[in-house]
Amino acid sequence: MARPTSSLGSHPPTRPTSSTSRRAPSRTRTRSASAAPTTSGEEEGEWVLAILEGRGAGREVGVVGIERQLGKVFVTQYGDSSTYIKTLHLCTTRPPSLILVPQTSLTGSSSNSKRRGAINTLNELEGDAFEGVAVTGVLRKYWEEQVRSILVLGFEFIAQLTLQDDKRTGTILSIKPKYYALAAASALFKYLETSYSLIFPPRSLRIEYAPLDGTCMIDTETVKNLEVVANLLNPKSKQSLLGLMNKCYTPMATRLLRTNLLSPLTEVTTIDTRLDAVEELITSEERLTSIRKALEPLKSLDADKLIGQLITPLSTTKLSTSLNTSSSSSSSSDPSKAIEQKISRLLSLRTLLLSLPALRSALHHPDSSFLQVISKMLNDERAEEMLKRIGETVNEEALAGGGAGNRGKGALAGRNGRIYAVKAQKKLLLDVARETYKENLNDAFELCEEVRLQQGGLEGMSLQYLSGGGGFVFTVSAAEWDEKMEESAGEVGRRFLNVHKKGKKVEFTSMDLKKKNSRILESVQEIFLMSDEIINELFDEIRGSIACLYRASEAIAMLDMLASFADISSKNNYVRPEWTDTLAIKAGRHPLIEQFRANDGSFVPNDTYASTTSSFQIITGANMSGKSTLLRQIALMYIMAQVGCFVPATYASFRVVETLLSRLGNDDSIEASLSTFASEMSTMSMILGALEGEERSRGPLVLVDELGRGTSPEEGVGIAHALAERIIESKALCFFATHFKELTLTLSRYPNVVSLHLVTEIDRSAPNYSLTFHHRLTDGSTPLSHYGLELAKLAKLPSDVLARAGEVSERLAEMAREGRRESRGSRVARRRKLLLRLRTAIQDLYNSPPSVTGFDLMVQLKELQSEQVRILTATMVEPEPAPQDQPVAEEVEREGDRVDEETVEGDEELEHASTRTARQETDS
Repeated sequence: MARPTSSLGSHPPTRPTSSTSRRAPSRTRTRSASAAPTTSGEEEGEWVLAILEGRGAGREVGVVGIERQLGKVFVTQYGDSSTYIKTLHLCTTRPPSLILVPQTSLTGSSSNSKRRGAINTLNELEGDAFEGVAVTGVLRKYWEEQVRSILVLGFEFIAQLTLQDDKRTGTILSIKPKYYALAAASALFKYLETSYSLIFPPRSLRIEYAPLDGTCMIDTETVKNLEVVANLLNPKSKQSLLGLMNKCYTPMATRLLRTNLLSPLTEVTTIDTRLDAVEELITSEERLTSIRKALEPLKSLDADKLIGQLITPLSTTKLSTSLNTSSSSSSSSDPSKAIEQKISRLLSLRTLLLSLPALRSALHHPDSSFLQVISKMLNDERAEEMLKRIGETVNEEALAGGGAGNRGKGALAGRNGRIYAVKAQKKLLLDVARETYKENLNDAFELCEEVRLQQGGLEGMSLQYLSGGGGFVFTVSAAEWDEKMEESAGEVGRRFLNVHKKGKKVEFTSMDLKKKNSRILESVQEIFLMSDEIINELFDEIRGSIACLYRASEAIAMLDMLASFADISSKNNYVRPEWTDTLAIKAGRHPLIEQFRANDGSFVPNDTYASTTSSFQIITGANMSGKSTLLRQIALMYIMAQVGCFVPATYASFRVVETLLSRLGNDDSIEASLSTFASEMSTMSMILGALEGEERSRGPLVLVDELGRGTSPEEGVGIAHALAERIIESKALCFFATHFKELTLTLSRYPNVVSLHLVTEIDRSAPNYSLTFHHRLTDGSTPLSHYGLELAKLAKLPSDVLARAGEVSERLAEMAREGRRESRGSRVARRRKLLLRLRTAIQDLYNSPPSVTGFDLMVQLKELQSEQVRILTATMVEPEPAPQDQPVAEEVEREGDRVDEETVEGDEELEHASTRTARQETDS
């Protein structure tokens, strides 16, 4: 069976490399630098993605991807928007090293111009968002020529390669009707076969159908600005949400956590099963400790990568050629190097299997249904049989450091362990080769002793084994070497070869030692070649049960991630989130600032409440009052909750969101030649396009920070108002931070708009002025005016400049006040919003949990009644007539009077219900 001769992560050849590769792509485009979100210090994987877009306006997209090192494949098909936000999100969660597209999309030779434009748009959007990714064209016939044969070919690849496990049937049935996905699968596997001679053994790949439904979509800019997987200032820093939550031991769990943070869950049942498991681990400290202890041996073991290596092994006959083309082994064509790697994989597999009993013991009789499933996945008879076969092959005594191969330490001990790792029961000549190796090894040490005892020799000289196959060298302290060189007038140095200083030591060799090294290498190669035959037989047996390893790896990754959630939740006093139709957070805290930037406990928690009657929240406040921090805090808590982790608050109730979009950054985009304002508009266009999407418009969360500040104030207010209206109409949950106080008036007619502000106090009596930021969220628009001038005073600008700025600002404010008299329509709108919120409040009280007593309900109803009476009384005052020259006021009044009959009847019914409730409460 043919095997790959080069790494799939490298850029593919642009010219055919063999007779079978004439059908390989003829054009490759490579970007220069990566702008995609990265995981600092963590391996993200190297995906090869095949992407095909369908005809028509539906923008149906099929994507198939394979992770070259992990042996994992995903297949999906979905309808995308004009900005291809779903495809970009998919590439964020599975960062590609190579993207395959139809060759005509790169050459522009398609006969259908509309279709060519759509594919090119997709191609260019991916190129802009993922710099550094190679985009390669594959001949169109592998995608769609002879449709029936392509469908059959794509389906055959899926059916032949999918693991034989309990998910196989469901996966095949899900993929079978997906034409574009099957076409992409055909192109992907034919490309791997023709370009890399890579053919996978039957039923060896974990192929999954991965629909986008059931996960929350987060766009790339939001991932970056929220610091979900990487710190904005220092990508290598751990000060990100991933860095905070990643207390995982295994690389598999880290990858799983990263994927979950980029695509949080949206199914409440699934989230709650995770939360149940996390809660059980928190309450059962002994179980959590046992799990963490059982995971410790797997700290440096990547089970997914190990499985990928097992299903695509290097054949013995092609070892030398493969190693010559491998960058990792370019220094040597020694076949024993690859065989030694096989032995290392065998030992890693043994370590993985040995960890399973301890994990099963730690999960003995859990209450959580999810932990029960994980325990069942870890309990597989095939794994036990596999461990038994490895035990029959592996020499336990050698691995423990005993036996004939125990001489030396460090790198030498590691090599000796691999030399004696395989039992010689099936190959008696293996013991003969090992005896030869032992004799050659002893000869090298005896040579060292002879040289040391020679007249004028180096008494402190010793023999050192160099890792990486360098063999043995003599070594002595630099001080002794210099002393002997001086005493012998340089004679000592002339007796040795390759003398060089390395720190406080001097390394050197001799012709006799080189001969000893050559004999040792020959005996090692002979041992490894004989061991390779035994290992290959064992690996062939193991591949027949590879599905149990996939299950074990998946279970370990999930258990490790849940244990990490439990660890950070218990240490940081997080609370379990609930799922309702209302967002309600009591004393919420920004997880990153609390942990990394406010260790003194100075962070001020805030309450957040949003329902259908308050879904659009305008947040005003002075600079540095905490508006941006609050927006990021809400989003990060949402992500933590929807991946199944507890959140930093004293109480938290969330309504599930299916899309998380934001406009948080305000930087220029030099690469795209966009100013701050143009960049704002580009992002908002993407957000509006996503909100117009089909099913995901049911539950989006939108964060907007300082929209419109990149242009003039008048235009900024107008654009911010217009865009806010579109978001309000979409019923999205939106937090809109702004300095434009005018928006609190122009948007007030909408019943679901709420104005809030962050409290800041100005002490003008202080000699140098004083600003106190309380960072506390409260109702209403900020009462402060000209707070920018107060901040300018702290910068010690000239007093005459500040005085003049104050005069001009006050005059402009007075002119604005004259034109903003409250109209009758705005008062009517306020009353309607009040009654709608009253209904919501009564519904919330009605749905109170059983723990709330009747007395508590009575107190809350009294408070609610008092507040309603106060506001209703205030809004019944006849407003002053609005000036005729104020178009904003006229628009508000006209909109307020434009009420249909059904809404009026609903308002009257609510008013009657409110009056009856108030009277009954007063009587009681």
